[in-house]
Order: sequence, then C-alpha cells, then structure tokens
Amino acid sequence: MLTLSRIRKAYGGRVLFDGVSLHVGARERVALVGPNGAGKTTLFEMIAGRLSPDDGDVLVQKGVVVGYLPQEIIELKGRTILQEVLSVSAAVNGIEHRMTVLQAEMAEASDDELEALLAEYGELQHRFEALGGYNIESRAREILSGLGFRPEALDRPTDHLSGGWLMRVSLAKLLLQNPDLLLLDEPTNHLDLESVVWLEGFLAAYPGSVLLISHDREFMNHLVSRVVEVDQGQLIAYPGNYDEYLEAREAAKELLMASYANQQKRIQEVQLFVERFRSKATKARQVQSRVKMLEKMDRIKIPPARKKIRFGFPQPPRSGREVVELTGVRKAYPGRVIYDRLDLIVTRGQRVALVGPNGAGKSTLLKMLAGVLPPDGGTITYGQNVTIAYYAQHQLESLDPKATVIEEITAAAPDQDIPFLRGILGAFLFSGDEVKKRVAVLSGGEKSRLALAKMLVRPANFLLLDEPTNHLDIPSRDVLEAALLEYTGTMCFITHDRHFIQAVANTVLEVNGGTATVYPDGYEYYLDKKAAQAAAAAGATKGSVPSPAPASAAPDVGPARATGKSREQRRREAEERARRSVQTKPLKTRLDLLERELGEQGRELEQLTSSLGEPDFYQDKRRFFEAMERHAHLQKSIDRLTSEWGELQERYDTLMREANGTE
Repeated sequence: MLTLSRIRKAYGGRVLFDGVSLHVGARERVALVGPNGAGKTTLFEMIAGRLSPDDGDVLVQKGVVVGYLPQEIIELKGRTILQEVLSVSAAVNGIEHRMTVLQAEMAEASDDELEALLAEYGELQHRFEALGGYNIESRAREILSGLGFRPEALDRPTDHLSGGWLMRVSLAKLLLQNPDLLLLDEPTNHLDLESVVWLEGFLAAYPGSVLLISHDREFMNHLVSRVVEVDQGQLIAYPGNYDEYLEAREAAKELLMASYANQQKRIQEVQLFVERFRSKATKARQVQSRVKMLEKMDRIKIPPARKKIRFGFPQPPRSGREVVELTGVRKAYPGRVIYDRLDLIVTRGQRVALVGPNGAGKSTLLKMLAGVLPPDGGTITYGQNVTIAYYAQHQLESLDPKATVIEEITAAAPDQDIPFLRGILGAFLFSGDEVKKRVAVLSGGEKSRLALAKMLVRPANFLLLDEPTNHLDIPSRDVLEAALLEYTGTMCFITHDRHFIQAVANTVLEVNGGTATVYPDGYEYYLDKKAAQAAAAAGATKGSVPSPAPASAAPDVGPARATGKSREQRRREAEERARRSVQTKPLKTRLDLLERELGEQGRELEQLTSSLGEPDFYQDKRRFFEAMERHAHLQKSIDRLTSEWGELQERYDTLMREANGTE
C-alpha cells in the first residue's frame, strides 16, 4: 500500500532522514513514536504529498486514497457542522444529482431512449450504493456523535467553534471519506476520554490501513501491531504494541551496550599491541595489519541521551482536612442546566480524576473549583490555608506571542530572582539561549511546558489541571506522573490519557446528568463498578420485570463489595467502627469549629492590616490604639488556634490511618 524507499530530507544543516525506508501493508496499524522534533510530522507531510523528499521515493500503490489529519487547526466557515462533514462526499453528491436528472429524463423519454437511460441509472445506482450514499448522512451523524457532538448541535454553524472542536470536525470529515490509508497526527489531543475510547474502537474495525503519531500509550497498546521509532534520522521498526516496543527497545539497547563494550575492549587490546610493537621490525607486518583493521572497523556508536524534563512540584503548606465543599451548587447555560443542587466535598490528599461523557460539565466543575467561573446558586467554601493553582488549555492561548520564555515566567513571579526562574525553566528543558525564544515560535509541547513552569513558580496545595498531558511526549508525561505522585497536596484533574488516570488518581469522580458520583478506590475500581453496572443492566434488559434506569441516573456505587465474611466478623467490625466513631467524632467537631474560627479571625486580621495602611487611620488616636490592641489579640489567638488545630489534626489522622489499616 505504501513504500518509502531510501528517503533523505534535510533543513539547512540539519539532516532529519538519511536513506530511510518503510513499508505499510493493507489493514496495518502502525504508530510512529520518537521525541518532539525528530521528524514524525515531516514524514507524514511527505507521505501526504505536501512535502517532497530531497532524495528517495514515496510510492503509494495505484488507486490508494490517502487521508491526512494534520495538527494545525483548519478554519471552517459558512456551513453547519453536519453540512461541513457531508461536504467531503462530493462524489456521492454528484452521482445523486445525476440520478435525479436521469429520473426526470426517463419520465419523458421515448421507448428507444429509455433503455440507455435505465442502463446508466442502474450503473450510477450501483456506484451510489457502493459509496454508502444511501446511509451517508446517518454515518456522518454516528461519527459526529462518537466524537462528542450532541444531536442538537449539528445544525449550528462552525464559525464560532473553538480550535479543539474544529479539529473534531476535521477528523469526522476524514473518517467519513473512508480513505484507504489514514495518516493521523495526534488524533486524541482534542478528544475527551469517551471520544478516545470510541475512536479506538472505530479504528480497530476500520477496513483500511492506519499510520498514526500519538503520545497516548493506552491508545497505541489497544490499536497498533507495529511501532516505528523515529530518532537520530533513522526508522527502527518493532513488532507489537507500545509496551512490547518498550521491552524490545530496552533489550536492543542492552545488546548494543554489550556489543559496544566488547568492541571497545577489542580496540584497546589492538591499540596496546600497536603501541607496544610499533618500533620492532620483526612485528612490523602484524602492526600494519592491526592498524588497517582499526581503520576498517565499523565502529559502534552510542546514541546521545535524550533530554528529559526534571522537576518536582514544590511541596506546599498543609491545608485543612476539607479542601473545598460545594453545597447546593447550580450552574446553567442558556437552554441547558449543567448542575442543580450539587453537593461535593474534596478532602486533603485526594487525587481526583473527573470523568464522564462529553458536555456533562467536567470543565465547568473544574473552573468553579478554581474560582474562575462563579456558580449561579449555592456556595463553594474553601478550607483552612487552601491555595489554588489552575492549569487549563486556554492558558497556552493566553501566552503572549511577542514575549520571550523568560519574560513570560518573570511576569508570573516578578518578585522572584532570575536564577531561580532560570532553574525552573531549565527543569522544563529551556536552557541557555532557549529562554530568549519568542512564544510565537514555540511548538505545542514547548508551550505546554512553559505553562506548567509558570504554574510551579508559586507552591499551591490545591492543583486543578485541565488536560495537562496535551502536547507532552510520553517521557515528559512519565515525569509529570512521578512528580504528581510525590506531591503532598490535593488535586483534581481532567485528562483523556487512561494511563495517566491509572497512575495518578486515587479517586474517580464521574460527572453525569448533573450529579457527581465518587468512586473512592481509583480507576481500576471505577472500571470494575462500571462493568458490573453494565452487566446488571444487560441482565435486566433480558428479563421482563425490571425497568431500565433513566440515562441521567447516577451509578449506584453501593455501600461495600460482597466479602463473604461471617456474621461474627461483621459484628466485630461494626463494633470497631462504632468505637472509632466515638473517638473521632468529637475531634472532627472541634476541628471544624477551629477551622471556622481561624477563617473568621484571619479575615478580621486582614481587614485590620489593610486599615493600618491608610494614612487617615492615624488621625484618630483612640481608634488607632484600639485597633493595635485588637490586632495583637487576634495574632495571639490565631497562633494558639493554629497550634491546637495542628495537634488535633495529627491525632485525627492517626486514628483514621489505624481505622483504615494503614499503620
């Protein structure tokens, strides 16, 4: 289907490829992997015919149609979403128009003309059916639904869609075209988790071949049967999925290092022989033979180590046990209610992954938690000492394209020393003169790294992350995962990367139908519960008595999994829980009271401190001395309450750890 033969491509003095070859057969699923800037997208551009190789051949089998989804956003205007997707079916539309004309001609044709018209109509009808003309609109709707578009949105114009939604429209157009070879450059970057799973299933059943660039390891693990590594100007193919590729690459690296060590040992032995016997006439022939051998030896080269992000989140100050509480929260957009009377509590140390169908309100909830989007009703209350850092995709767009990297991070922390800021940038691979790069010339991955670096300038104990892995390559994602696992604060995040959720989340919050259901034991537990619910629903459908639950109903988490414990065991556990409750309840009550008092006194202290900065305040001596006395009293009281709160919190945490069996 596709053959690349001895391809060479260079830009200036930099050689991207030098004599590389690749073959892609029918119905193959192949992933291109490698560091950012290795040339993966350039390779796609050459296959798609947008670029020409400097040397070598790109050979596409005759009749094969190539479809390409690039990373850059294509502006789409003047049509509705459905019309834009259907616009790719030009051949179908042309045949349908000709069939309509023939129908009119046949109605008025003579007997002599009718036979020829019927023959042409029959041929067109056959082609129309083969191209899927009779169900093309339903297929378009199905694809758009799988990619997250609601049915009522399909008649809206594309003019005001965001970049992410425009990419989904472009992907839908490409999938509807049904090309023989799909070239997909980061197809999951702008999708939510449910759309990624749908696309994975669609591509698994796709009749053509798929060549993709991706940083989503689970997507590749479930889909591809071959991985081609692009690095140091070479293409190295490994059979299997991404995890199998990692194992094979590691084995190949160990073999290379062993071969290199053996060769270096042999070289040293030969060089020692040459040096030892160079001046002896009786050994001249042997010396010359070994010199020639060294000259002809094909030296094994060790590839240079790749640069890696090196960072850890600054460990933040300790927050209160309850980080944020939502009570009766309501949020609606014109014509649609997202949340109505939502109650939710996030506690210290939780790493919460927000999941749920597209449009359910995950980003809306994250924005409300971050304080950038106010609720229409209800209250959002933050706990003691909570500080927030918010990372969202729009922050990449808000970077000043005219500013340099160092200027951007300095603007985020003008009071920090330049060496400190350079240190953070260096951890994100901006070293030396790279800090003087303009934002306008940065790649998507570089912009993501800069936005993350800006977030880290000031330590916060409540992180809110919206798709933090977008545009990051897999090694960078691994480092981010490791840093988040070491982070001692609290976080809520949205991502379509299932491996990232599995690695980081200890709690899953499913948002659906205006509700938020907590799954407390991580992603595997969430998947198990969803599978059990699906099986139960399937069983209920087969029976005649149970009626199906409404689509918006929240999943039933249930109080506990079946354990098969004896009655005596359950009785003892119940008694133990009751005993723990007796011990912890008064502590919890006192902690809540202390946190409220600290919050009230802290706000009063801030108001007094602000008043002391006003020049007119000092004109009234009586008011001044009363304020100073109150300021000193509050300061002592806050110190005393904070000390008591810390001691009680330690006792409470110890009891809870004992109750959970973690000590």
